[in-house]
This record gives sequence, C-alpha cells and structure tokens, in this order.
Amino acid sequence: KVAGNASLISELCFTGRDFDARTALRMGLVSREVQGSGPQVRDAAIELARAIAAMSPLAVAGTKANLIYARDHSVSDSLGYVATWNGAALQSRDLATSALARISKTKPAFSRL
Repeated sequence: KVAGNASLISELCFTGRDFDARTALRMGLVSREVQGSGPQVRDAAIELARAIAAMSPLAVAGTKANLIYARDHSVSDSLGYVATWNGAALQSRDLATSALARISKTKPAFSRL
C-alpha cells in the first residue's frame, strides 16, 4: 500500500528521479536528515534504536501493530483495535514499572515480550 502522497510516489516510481536526503525529508519520505557520512548515520541509527529499546516492549509492539492496522482500516475499526490493545496493556506490569520509575526518577526495567 502506498503511504503518503500517492501522486508523488507515482511520479518517483514512473520517472526514477534521483533526490538527496534533504529533498526526501521535505517530501516526508524520511523522518530526519543526519549530517555526515557512514559513521554519523550509524551513530544516529544506534541512538534511535537505543531510545526505542528503552521503551516498554509491549508498548512499542502495540504501537506498531496499531499504526499498521490503522493504515488499512476505518477510524471506527481502528479505535476498537486500539481499545483492545489498551486493555491488554493495562493488565501488564509495564504500566506500573513505568509509573514507579517516573515517580522515583529512575530508568524503568521492562520485562521482555
């Protein structure tokens, strides 16, 4: 499924036009531009991966599942899907772990999925 501007995606596919990172950012095809070359890009990717890994695995998996589901379903159906995931998340230990870590100003240690 095409995400974003279908006209732009069609144009890029039909023409094979080259573009740089700044243009990709402007078009909304990437979330950010990293200055530098290989090592800087790798470091930025590792930093992002660490930030995601520090989150609740259940919350990350649920967010990913809900984003993918919402892309192909109605708002009404997607809200029902979110409600199901939220109900499961409320029963997990991750919510209490996160709340206690925030109160005590410490890093949460989440269970693996």
